[in-house]
Amino acid sequence: MITRLILRNFKSLRKVDVRPQAVNLVIGANGSGKSNFADAFQFIAQACHLGLKEALDNLGGLEEVRTRKAGAGKPPQLHVGIELGKDASRGLYRGRYEFTLSQSKHLEVDTEQLDAEVFPFTPGKPRVQGVPRFKTNARLRLAFTRRRSTIAAWTEDTLGARPMEADDPQQLLLHAYGRVGQLRTVANYLGAMRVYNIDAPLAKHTLNSGEGELARNGANLIGFVRRALADEPTAHRLMDRLRDAVPYIERIVPDRILSMPTLRFHERDTGLDFFATQVSDGTLRLLGLLAVFLQPAPPPVVVVEEPENALHAEALKEFLRSIGSVSQEEQFPTQTFLTSHSPVIADVVLGLDYQAQVKTTCFVARRREGGATVEEAAPHVMAAIRKNLGRPSDFLREGALGEGLRQTKVCDLSEARKRNSSLVTFLEGIA
Repeated sequence: MITRLILRNFKSLRKVDVRPQAVNLVIGANGSGKSNFADAFQFIAQACHLGLKEALDNLGGLEEVRTRKAGAGKPPQLHVGIELGKDASRGLYRGRYEFTLSQSKHLEVDTEQLDAEVFPFTPGKPRVQGVPRFKTNARLRLAFTRRRSTIAAWTEDTLGARPMEADDPQQLLLHAYGRVGQLRTVANYLGAMRVYNIDAPLAKHTLNSGEGELARNGANLIGFVRRALADEPTAHRLMDRLRDAVPYIERIVPDRILSMPTLRFHERDTGLDFFATQVSDGTLRLLGLLAVFLQPAPPPVVVVEEPENALHAEALKEFLRSIGSVSQEEQFPTQTFLTSHSPVIADVVLGLDYQAQVKTTCFVARRREGGATVEEAAPHVMAAIRKNLGRPSDFLREGALGEGLRQTKVCDLSEARKRNSSLVTFLEGIA
């Protein structure tokens, strides 16, 4: 699990330093930086998995990813820092990884540093396909420091022979050396983080269902769900969770329309069958998201942008219960970030019942001093929620979560009092 995330000069985000929990709600006005915050996870994952240059190209190139600076002069340094907590099922005990790109107009790594402890690989067939087994009663320390092309530190006993230098200034050492050996544990963990903003109409009409992981926009959703249904335990879990939200669906089976792979949905109450192109966008979107979380080894970190899109409130609550459950799994837990404007999500994720079972927190994306940042919601607001002085959605509607209560414009308290007298009493008390 990510225990701390630091960003400097990433897109519109000038300065971010947050300490996430198992389930994290990110709110903020339009244009405040929520999508850029989600992009940061994709950038880190692809930089570790595909390489730094490809990760930048997938987000528009270095000029688009690094914060723009008005006027002449050197561009600002883009910096990423990430701290990781224990995840024994994925071989991780703890870790800190960071890198900084130079102020050159061309891509060049200025510094890179890793300090981590991992569990060593255990020979034998993995319990889950593609995930190695680990010996959890021993730990190995992995550490290196790089300044430009110079390797200033390198733990040879665990990483092997020390390289003479970093021969590619446009590449991260974690990517270059993380495909084999013990570094693979850290590289795989960071490279497996995923971001989703599923476009259900696109998924319905995409002819090439694709392979591998679910795409961010869900273009290969049908093919991804077909593969999930092929695993019997996963299929049972998936259908159980889906029926909680959409009870009239009895079963889903892979099918084809001519040569096009699709899914066929059988309704319990009507006895009719419908293809994926005929079901609601919300049902298909929910199915894809559930399939991500309920696969045998889900991603360690998942970011879902605006999960409320096309979902009924009750279906949304079932989805939130599901991610709360998978965040508490002993094997392969998933940490989740939700970017949202939804009062329903605020009430569930920040509600007292949910917080009693799952560690949650709320972050606010906002504009500050000509840039954007993401910060924890004001402590006194969160304290008021924990004291049950109002529903989280009440604070959200009043703008209290977004700007801090002292800056909140409550022009007509009489109208607010009709909606929630406890909240207004609290607002009046500290105004």
